[in-house]
Amino acid sequence: MQLSLDLDEYVVFDLETTGLSPWGGDEIIEIGAMKVWGQKIEESQIFHSLVNPKRLIPEYATKVNGITNEMVTAAPTIDEVFPKFLDFLGSSWLVAQNARFDMSFVMKYLMQFRIKRQFEVYDTMLFSRRAFPGESKHNLDIICSRLGLKVMAEERHRSLGDVKLTAQAFVILRDRLGGNLPNREKYSV
Repeated sequence: MQLSLDLDEYVVFDLETTGLSPWGGDEIIEIGAMKVWGQKIEESQIFHSLVNPKRLIPEYATKVNGITNEMVTAAPTIDEVFPKFLDFLGSSWLVAQNARFDMSFVMKYLMQFRIKRQFEVYDTMLFSRRAFPGESKHNLDIICSRLGLKVMAEERHRSLGDVKLTAQAFVILRDRLGGNLPNREKYSV
């Protein structure tokens, strides 16, 4: 049984990475997160950091997210940023678009740093599938289009820009679905 979703605390988060394979050597290069209390998106309560991946960012990744090697040269490394990110998450329920991808990187670092944590995560992609069962595509751009959310091209594929859109989509889809929400996915180390 869930508590009232109007009183719950969530952290919407997004990661930008050097590629798609956390176990194949790809690393986080940007973390963004924002708190949501019930219906209220708290844009003043954010976590954001570029992360020096201690490796080169491939050109194809830079084409997607606009993050260059020069931008992360002076950034802190993941061993500095990750504990602060976990502190920001606290015991909140998490929200992410395509959560399995982002959580695969979170799990990698939990294991790497030997940190035991459990997370429960709502995935806006699953919310969209439930809200729009006749549709086959549920990426963030399409979800925002369906919901009438304004997407600023210069903010897209950057962690905080995607977090803002995901937070807005989450609140709208959650209200639309009412008591018919997909289950939270559970992750633990």
